[in-house]
Amino acid sequence: MNIGITKLKAFLQDESGVTAIEYGILAAAMAAAIGAIFGSDGVFVTALTDKFRQIADQISGSGTSAPGSITSK
Repeated sequence: MNIGITKLKAFLQDESGVTAIEYGILAAAMAAAIGAIFGSDGVFVTALTDKFRQIADQISGSGTSAPGSITSK
């Protein structure tokens, strides 16, 4: 009977299984965060697309003359 109680106490104090579960939860959380950030509708991708669109608009509009600028006649 004493051996059963000793084994039960050892089982309850063993935390190696808990550590593996914690690593699994951490990996799942990181995968979800990476998916949210770099996904097709993610915040990072949307901000990057908007910035490139602004730069492209500025480049394509740079060849036009601004109001009040000197033009050759």
